[in-house]
This record gives sequence, structure tokens and C-alpha cells, in this order.
Amino acid sequence: MPDVKIEWNAGRTQEQKDKVAKAITDALVDIAKAPRENVKISFKDNPV
Repeated sequence: MPDVKIEWNAGRTQEQKDKVAKAITDALVDIAKAPRENVKISFKDNPV
């Protein structure tokens, strides 16, 4: 089960996070053959 944690500076919109999550998920599914339902991506927004 891929578990991707992204820690970055705050300031991105939810739409940006959704696009990043989709791109990473798609790559893990296409390249690593991970089941889409098992991919977990979380974001931690750090104060600037």
C-alpha cells in the first residue's frame, strides 16, 4: 500500500492539492501497478 506524505509550505489551494494527488496516484497505478484504492496521499501544510 503506497502511503505518500507531502510536507510543504502552506499556501496551495485545495484544487492544487487535488491535482498533485491525482498525478501521483496515476503514476503509482501506471508505473508501479499499485491498486488505486490502496494509494494514500496526505498533505501537511507548514506555516511560512
